[in-house]
Amino acid sequence: MRLPRFKCWHPLLPTFSARLIIAFRTLLGIACVAGITLSPITSNFIQGQLLLGVSFIVAIKSTVGATVQTAIRLFLAGAISAIYCLFIINYCPRNIYYGVAATNVLVLLIVYTDLPIIVRRFSIVPTCIILLQWFSKPDINNFFVLQIWASLTIGAILAVIVTCIPLPAIPTAYRELTMRMRFIVRQTRREITAIVLLISEYHNIHLSDEHDYQTKRNNQKKNTSDDNDDGTEIPANSYREDDIYYYSSSLEDLKDDHLLISDIQDLHSLVNEELKKMQRALTEIPYEPYFILLKLLNLIRKFLRHIPFIKKFIRTKSTLQTRLSIWATSFASIQRTITGLLTLDHHHRAFVGQRQLINAICLLLDSTFNFLDSTHPYTTSSTSYFNTVQIIACRTKVEEALEDFFETYTQVRENPCHSSISNTDAVRLNTFLLLILRLVHATITAAETSQTPGAHLDTGPSPTANIPKSKKPFNWKKRFYNLAVYIGIRPSFGKLVRSIKTSLSVLVSAIFVFSLRERLQADDWIYWAPMTTALVSDSSEGGTLRLSFQRLMAVLLGSTYAYIIVLVTQNHLAVGICISLFVGLMGYVKTDLSKEYFASVCAQSASIITFLSNQQGQMNASNKAVLARTSLTFLGIFIHVFISNLFLPITARSLIKKKVSVMIKNISAALKSSSNDFCAFIGPSGTHKKNISPNKTPSNLMKILGETECIADSFPALLEEALNEPSFWKRPFIHVKDRYNDIAKSLRRISVDIRFVHRCTTILEAESKLHFAQEAKWQTRRSSYVHINNGIDSNPSHSWTLTDIRKERELQNDLDIPLTIFMTYSTHSTPRFGQKTLISNNSSASLRLTHITLYQPVLEHIFMLENHIQKVLSLTEQLIETQAAVDVGSFELQQLCREDSYDEQQMKLLKTQRTLIRDPSCYAVPQFEALPIVTKHYNFFSCCNNSQEDHEPLPSLRNAVDLMFASLIQFLYANNRFIRTEFVSNQSIGDVLAFHTLSYALRDMVEATTDLAKNARRIKHIDTRALIRTEQEYKFP
Repeated sequence: MRLPRFKCWHPLLPTFSARLIIAFRTLLGIACVAGITLSPITSNFIQGQLLLGVSFIVAIKSTVGATVQTAIRLFLAGAISAIYCLFIINYCPRNIYYGVAATNVLVLLIVYTDLPIIVRRFSIVPTCIILLQWFSKPDINNFFVLQIWASLTIGAILAVIVTCIPLPAIPTAYRELTMRMRFIVRQTRREITAIVLLISEYHNIHLSDEHDYQTKRNNQKKNTSDDNDDGTEIPANSYREDDIYYYSSSLEDLKDDHLLISDIQDLHSLVNEELKKMQRALTEIPYEPYFILLKLLNLIRKFLRHIPFIKKFIRTKSTLQTRLSIWATSFASIQRTITGLLTLDHHHRAFVGQRQLINAICLLLDSTFNFLDSTHPYTTSSTSYFNTVQIIACRTKVEEALEDFFETYTQVRENPCHSSISNTDAVRLNTFLLLILRLVHATITAAETSQTPGAHLDTGPSPTANIPKSKKPFNWKKRFYNLAVYIGIRPSFGKLVRSIKTSLSVLVSAIFVFSLRERLQADDWIYWAPMTTALVSDSSEGGTLRLSFQRLMAVLLGSTYAYIIVLVTQNHLAVGICISLFVGLMGYVKTDLSKEYFASVCAQSASIITFLSNQQGQMNASNKAVLARTSLTFLGIFIHVFISNLFLPITARSLIKKKVSVMIKNISAALKSSSNDFCAFIGPSGTHKKNISPNKTPSNLMKILGETECIADSFPALLEEALNEPSFWKRPFIHVKDRYNDIAKSLRRISVDIRFVHRCTTILEAESKLHFAQEAKWQTRRSSYVHINNGIDSNPSHSWTLTDIRKERELQNDLDIPLTIFMTYSTHSTPRFGQKTLISNNSSASLRLTHITLYQPVLEHIFMLENHIQKVLSLTEQLIETQAAVDVGSFELQQLCREDSYDEQQMKLLKTQRTLIRDPSCYAVPQFEALPIVTKHYNFFSCCNNSQEDHEPLPSLRNAVDLMFASLIQFLYANNRFIRTEFVSNQSIGDVLAFHTLSYALRDMVEATTDLAKNARRIKHIDTRALIRTEQEYKFP
């Protein structure tokens, strides 16, 4: 059944219709608030009505889940403020000193925590309103404090009620999440289809051009006279990549194709944006009423299932939220895989002439996405109505497509023409295939983990079905630890400095305004200056300036508009209508995240001035409130900005350096963990095992990489904050902004390459786990392998068949990759290989057991290359933190500009010579010598010229980069020789995919690390040129 069209309007932002609906909801809610605050009957019904409109404007969001989440946080903030103020009012003397001191203590404690920003802001606002008026107004008592809390809560509840109005449908986060999931599923299929179709078109055009080119060459040979033949035979180039310039016509044809790589990347960017919004909606669904009731129902079912007589009548708990979370993670993994496919350079050239393999990939992807489409209704549905038969049929098609893919790939490998493919094309081909298998793996794993009916094709019962589950004891320490992490009470020097500066600013602003309150003529609103000081505090000085500017402009606009409306109309109804329209307009503007804070403060200011103009049921167009709010807001901002920049300033520049240091440390730890896992798994020798931490697990590795990528994603905003900071005595940040941006991109690129290394380990881990399980059951694996080597017995007596391995669900649950990646099975057809063993006796697992020494040269080169990369990362981190600790080149200061241009030329030359792994080589690996470490350093002071003291040379970044490149070349030669010559016929699919992908990952990692070092080096050179320029200006005024 097709949904009505209007149900697709909301809440897929930023469509025009959805934003209009949000603005209309805001208008309805603020109209209710205006009716309460401006009506003569209800205007004095409750104290603190000033906060009704403020809390409503802050609480209303685009979805019910987000509104309920914000309302809960406002209630929590009001509770914190009320409890604290009740304690102060009842146990402290009523004077100005205790009021100001108590306010500063709360600001100090709240700013130090990591509570959500709404909780921190709206625990400070009521506290300032209460305590900074407490000593001068006798009516401020316990009842007044509770009414302030009630006003804050009522406005939030009103926002929830207005959001639940069906206009035209209730905007739940669950609906937004499911709609975005369906959109992502469709567009992901379009992405991967476009990628494969581009490869297919490239294959067709180049194959026809190659045929035409060969025909022309044959005709030229026939027309050539034998007399001109000097007997010299020119060998034909077997590498198709070198003949690319002969195919200019095909490149011209591809220019008009609508599936160019740029179009695919645009589509990929669109899907990534939708993915972020989907993950945001996933965090909002636990706060929606339906999911709250679902959790309560699951608790009731869990309790009732302990009763023996009614246990069988109780349904199992709902897993809807778990399914949505699993598939959201899977879609993120699929998009990362597609990102890896798009980052491959000229991989389509490797598929020229591989039509059968292209068809097998198309069949595999088509069956995978058909399976995804069949499981999606169960994932997003809250009911139990779904087509299990269709899921099983699609799952079987995936099995058959995998069987056809591996059989086709085996035929391609056995084809004599495949041995003539260049190493570059082999790396691209196998890396592409590994990513395709990763996409299939992510889809199948998500379906099986979410317990989708029909996703598992196991024929036997689970061996652990009757084993009772052990009850985990309740861990109080973990609960308190999680609470402490949420609040953020762990020691932090940066947070301590920030909280002290904010508290000091509040204290100074309070003292200033109380000293000049008669001149300011703002006796009733004196708390606005200290409150503004606390609200504009941010993590850096650049962020503080940005918030301060937006708040000041919003206060001016909102207050001026409200004053003009009250002055012109002088009527409650007209004022209410005009203010409601203005706040509704700000609700429309608030849907843009970049303008959310400005629009919210602007609407709050208009609401506040309107409420203050209603004195005793009459509209009073006095300008005292407007002048007081604007002047006190400016005064609070000025005091905080002045003190914040004067006393231990926390600049965005320093935060950028700290975040870069954190990212480099995370990358270093993740690289060591992934490389050690790979080396120790293939060759479990003491050399590699001693570097493995027992706490390093794949989940921790993925968590570290996820944190690093999140920091890299937030880097552009931090760079903008650094640009907002004044540079009175500092070098303008615009000179190094692009360099820091490139550093973040390089670190993210290294993170992607580490994920490639982890995928290589996962591929090999799946094979070996199956092999060791097989050996543990019959103990005949090693002897049968020896018989095969001796030619005595080619048929082992016992081995696991495909049906037997299916019954071992415990083994499958232990694998990182489903068994289908390395096996074939169909419930409706007999296996094509009959009773063939699951893993052949020539598999990579068996080969590693008996010929472990064959892998040692490659492992040693991997270990050496990882150490050199770690050295470059370490020196780059030192160079960014303390620029005088690393030598980036032995040159005089006046030669830096010339040296930089020379480095750029060298990098361009290096990019044109990226043919490191072109030919298969069986010769010895050549030894490369890095540049020597030069002992001459920068002389920053003229007094150092006459010093006779010999200093220890600084570590050289250039030398470390040279050693890293030399180690990369040695690894590529060793790895290519291993793949091409060492037991080629005995290598399994896991070996071929893993070691080819490893060449691509480590080579790209070295290039990204080199870019990282280059940008760090350029930052130091820019700083050094600034020193030279300053010194020259000082000498020649």
